[in-house]
Amino acid sequence: MVLCMKNKFTDKELMAFADGELDNLHTSMDILSVLIDKKKGYEELGKRLQVYTTTRTALLNTLLGEKK
Repeated sequence: MVLCMKNKFTDKELMAFADGELDNLHTSMDILSVLIDKKKGYEELGKRLQVYTTTRTALLNTLLGEKK
């Protein structure tokens, strides 16, 4: 049985990964493997990660007083 990317990684795991705070090395490597090797579901996974990276960047810019 193959899990879709939406169910393979939790939102909490992806948020921690995007922030560089995911403690589980195995899960980090699984995420990277999907993205680098363009395995099935990598586009969906990339879109989910983009939400967290965009949010993180906007938050940091707000905290730092930047307008980008």
